[in-house]
Amino acid sequence: MSSRFFASLLLTSHLAALIGTAAELRPVPGLVTTVPVTQNRDKAIYDWETRHDEILKRNASFKPDVVVFGDSIIHYWGGEPRAPLSWGADAWAHCFDGFKVTNLGFGWDRTENVLWRIEHGELDGIEPKAVVIHIGTNNTAVDHSPEDIASGVEAVCVRVHERLPKARVLLLGILTRKDEKPQRPSITEKVNQLLLQHLTGIEWLIYRDFGGQFRNADGSPNSKLFADGVHVNADGYAVLGENIRRELLPLTR
Repeated sequence: MSSRFFASLLLTSHLAALIGTAAELRPVPGLVTTVPVTQNRDKAIYDWETRHDEILKRNASFKPDVVVFGDSIIHYWGGEPRAPLSWGADAWAHCFDGFKVTNLGFGWDRTENVLWRIEHGELDGIEPKAVVIHIGTNNTAVDHSPEDIASGVEAVCVRVHERLPKARVLLLGILTRKDEKPQRPSITEKVNQLLLQHLTGIEWLIYRDFGGQFRNADGSPNSKLFADGVHVNADGYAVLGENIRRELLPLTR
């Protein structure tokens, strides 16, 4: 049997053991969004396995206060390990000023890919005070239901907490997308509503949805904050960074 099969069984058993520790946190094991797998969808820009190896090596000598999990929105924001692209380096520097930070964003990652990375050592040997998570927008691009995507995000939170029980988790709602159809309500908002319902009242986790700050008064995405249909621009990163910093400071004191 493959290592992926055993990894999925292991995750299922972990989730089964942890479900019920907080009544609101109930990820469903065995979904495509909760079974750990690798990916290489962004291979034209970077090599997924090489970045994973860089993070393992970094953990051996660098002990961050904060780690930030995510997809390309996080990966190409700024920080270290350095990415081939950097779309908001100034906003990154301001957001995390005073913190030792590791960027655990991987372009094109979905929830199941973050789960694989956690299972394979990206949180081993470190003891950050806080973990920031933004994941799930790439799951909305495929045939995953809002319920399945929310379960995938919740599974990521469970696994982070199991590996780092002393760390506080700052989970971000999936950011507004400029290319969402229909404009409102979108699948992103449905996922965020489910996360809000499921994740209220968990001692070690704070959930925040900043999506409204990327919309106009009529609810449509604010094009001035986006570089393309999915990714924010430098002004968008400034908005994101200010919000994250405000929430992060109390968690790391």
